Amino acid sequence: MDQINHITSLYKIEGLSLREIRRRTGYHIDTIKKYIDKEDFSEPPKVKNTRPSKLDPLKPVIDEWLTIDLKVPRKQHHTASKVYKRLVKEYPEQLQVKKRIVQQYVSDKKHELHQGLKECYFRIEHPDDEAQVDFGEFDYYDKDKNLKKAYHLVMSYPNSNSCHCQTFLGQNQECLLTGIQTIFEYISKVPGRIVFDNLSAAVVHIEKDKERKLTEQFLKFKLHYGFDSVFCNPGKGNEKGNVETKVGYDRRNFFVPVPTIKDFDEFNKDLLKICDEDMERPHYLKQESILELFKHDINTMRSLPKTPFKVCRLIKAKTDKYSFATFDRNKYSTSPNMAQCEVWIECTASKVRILSEDYKEIAVHKRAYEKLSHPIQDWESYIPSLIRKPMAFRYTSFFKELPQIWQDYFESSDYRKSKQMIKLLGQIIIEGKIPEATQALKLAKQSGSDDTDSFLACYRRLSDSAEEIFVVTALTPHVKAYIPDIKVYDTLMGV
Repeated sequence: MDQINHITSLYKIEGLSLREIRRRTGYHIDTIKKYIDKEDFSEPPKVKNTRPSKLDPLKPVIDEWLTIDLKVPRKQHHTASKVYKRLVKEYPEQLQVKKRIVQQYVSDKKHELHQGLKECYFRIEHPDDEAQVDFGEFDYYDKDKNLKKAYHLVMSYPNSNSCHCQTFLGQNQECLLTGIQTIFEYISKVPGRIVFDNLSAAVVHIEKDKERKLTEQFLKFKLHYGFDSVFCNPGKGNEKGNVETKVGYDRRNFFVPVPTIKDFDEFNKDLLKICDEDMERPHYLKQESILELFKHDINTMRSLPKTPFKVCRLIKAKTDKYSFATFDRNKYSTSPNMAQCEVWIECTASKVRILSEDYKEIAVHKRAYEKLSHPIQDWESYIPSLIRKPMAFRYTSFFKELPQIWQDYFESSDYRKSKQMIKLLGQIIIEGKIPEATQALKLAKQSGSDDTDSFLACYRRLSDSAEEIFVVTALTPHVKAYIPDIKVYDTLMGV
């Protein structure tokens, strides 16, 4: 274009002749005439090359195969290589092109066929009191530095592009409702409209008219807090795109580097504060901070009900002959006198409570989310039985959990000595002072005596907060020795 502009300028502005322009520029006279006489310099549309191809006779066949593919599972569609192999086998005489030409045509045809199936998306405005909820997955280190998987529940607020997050070991109904409830109580408000996936914790199944059959507990939770639930169409996660984006954002920003989580409750409290701190940045489109926009969202939401909803599941169960109740693939201890009895299991996101038939608490355990090889047992309630059977103690799973020094002690002790020590150790377990007891046993062994009296003396010295006794020394006066006179006894005896 610069050269064309130069040619026309020499003619129209400087008034040079065609011959002189040819001499200066070196272009042919016909080229010079073409651009001097040209009136329309707008870009003409590019015409697609429609020259015939040797593949033309077989294109209808390929089109038919690819059209049929639209009705079969994706994993059984024709690939370009499969199309070429099939042409070689079925139409060897008509196939006059190489594999590359077939691959290019198959690629273009697939793009053309799928273009008409693509949906058009619209930018929508979200209500101020809307929230979206979804689960994400992340890795963490436990207290023993083992790398494990957990889940974070994210509640985002699309209008302000803010969110709050909570972590759990599962994605069950208790985790879902506990996470939502905790966030409700933290912000002291309830969104008027919440968008969900069709997760099994909330939806039993989808009816023919696309209505959702909700689980009973989720329906009660929804009615208690008074929010409207909206569910995405199956496989359409983009319908809650804000929280989908937030799940990835939170994982990259809140869980990098990989966190060490010893107590999920404490970690979740800190996580809510981190989410608040993250709001102190500008919105990516609006000319306001996310925090100010979120405050506006809060003002449009509903108030919390006066009483919180009790998030739990109550399940009827029967204990086995060892008095264990089975829940979610794991066995939980109850009490020695509850063998082969009917009990209630009340489970929350983090705990399992065993209740009697009249709903009195028997035992409380931390909920296990993975299949364990041994039962989950609260040994405090089994201490009286162990005292009666001291020799059976060393064959229990609890015995293997004790420090090695205690295992060696019981292995080398007789019946009477084991019984006395188990009786002492039972109370120590209830008090939660196993480390002090272990240190006391070491001191007793060092002194050369590990009987129960010596152990108890060392344990009291370590655990009791007695004041230190100071030895007071002082100068005593010298007293003359008294020598009795016994001669009077000689007179008495007549000597």
